[in-house]
Amino acid sequence: MLVFSLRAVNKICVKDNNTGWRVLRGLIIFFVLGYTGVFYYLCKQSDLAISDVIFCIIMFSGGGFVVLVTRLSLMSLLKVEKLVINERSNALHDSLTGLPNRQYLMNSLSHHVDVGLPFSLLLIDLNRFKQVNDALGHYYGDLLLIEVGKSVSEHLPDDATLFRLGGDEFAVIVTQVELAQVQHTINAIHQALEKAFCIESYDLLVGASVGLSHYPSYASEIGQLLQQADIAMYSSKKLATLYTTYDHSLETNAAEKVNISALLKRAIEQQEFELWYQPIINLRDNSLYGVEALIRWPRPDGSYTPPSVFINIAEQTTLINQITGWVMQQVAKDVEHFESLGLSLCIHLNLSAKDLQDPTLINKSVSLVNGNHSSQKIMFEITESAMMTNVAQAKDAMTQITAAGGAFSIDDFGTGFSSLELLRDLPVTQIKIDGSFINSIHHSDADLAIVKSVIFLSQHLNCNVVAEGVENSETATLLASLGCDLAQGYYYSKPMPMSSFAHYIQVQQSMSTAV
Repeated sequence: MLVFSLRAVNKICVKDNNTGWRVLRGLIIFFVLGYTGVFYYLCKQSDLAISDVIFCIIMFSGGGFVVLVTRLSLMSLLKVEKLVINERSNALHDSLTGLPNRQYLMNSLSHHVDVGLPFSLLLIDLNRFKQVNDALGHYYGDLLLIEVGKSVSEHLPDDATLFRLGGDEFAVIVTQVELAQVQHTINAIHQALEKAFCIESYDLLVGASVGLSHYPSYASEIGQLLQQADIAMYSSKKLATLYTTYDHSLETNAAEKVNISALLKRAIEQQEFELWYQPIINLRDNSLYGVEALIRWPRPDGSYTPPSVFINIAEQTTLINQITGWVMQQVAKDVEHFESLGLSLCIHLNLSAKDLQDPTLINKSVSLVNGNHSSQKIMFEITESAMMTNVAQAKDAMTQITAAGGAFSIDDFGTGFSSLELLRDLPVTQIKIDGSFINSIHHSDADLAIVKSVIFLSQHLNCNVVAEGVENSETATLLASLGCDLAQGYYYSKPMPMSSFAHYIQVQQSMSTAV
């Protein structure tokens, strides 16, 4: 029995260098020799006394005790070793997909840098995943991530390793820097995502935006490499390309965004903005139905920073909430000017996704509507994508504002994640067709069909329709014949400051009198 315990102790000594186990091994060897001598002595005796038998039982029971203790110790060590291995594995692998995680990526990057061999880093962000997650819930989103991880892993070549960083972000280390080899890996990623994933009863389609950087030709440090790939990835998402390779111009753009953010913060503090208004016309009688409030940011040289530039940057921070708050304050003041001109208008304001998530701004919206004792109505415009950011939260905010007397219009309809369910369930009373469809209805049968369908759908949902981007009389006439209610665009008027609006009204009234 002691020989069996010796095997167990040898295994323990291999796994644990503690001196005590080595001493125990020496004692067991000594006991084995002693037991052998005792056994030999007893065998030589012709007549065994009862005391000799009891002594043998005690001796061999002690041997059994040693065997039991050593085997249990070995089992405990093996169990602890297994737990440690599992803990290490869990610490380095994503619990949802089983893929190597961010920590594993950092360890791998450190190893590659230490070895000194060149390699490429791809950062991947899934397109349309957020819409799926918000529309169907995290349960389906998690199942989709699992299937995406499996599919991409199966399609990757042997020289590439996939990691999940968290959310819908993944990374791939490619032990190649030749463009052809890296492009092969990128193509494999897109091939893995080109077919819809069947998640229970849903066929879900996602794409990928990929950012690429190289070590050491582009970056010599891990942090710099990750930053470059991240900048390239967001550029790929913005430009809707299959992938974007990092270059210094992208970083210049990022630095410019930081600069604009700083200037934007100062502009908010010093109230450098102006609020302009663009008329919205009733197509039934060409009368003035309302205006859309549009923010303008003047530069010192007299020009204006395009809203498409600073609004996008503001929406990435909480600055957009402060800008929207300023617009509401200005509209509350300008309502009195419209009233003094004898106008009864519907004033349109734009809300972003972050605005609907800000309780303070929701309260300001309610206060704006409640505090409006004039004949002017308040309409809040919100895009489809903004509603899809958090449907439940958007619905709650919209319901509060509607209950106070406000109304909602879906802006740029047709350019986002359109959902008929949203039109049915959310308190929407108006749909604005994006100008990209309006501009081409004379020569695009597809766009004409889309416009007709939206008008038909809106009429049956008791929503009126606004056509954006109307630039000529032919388009206005066609829209009126299709049953479109309202129109907005340069054909009627460009946006103008409040100081110019009185003159605009005089011109319109004189034209009506002349007719």
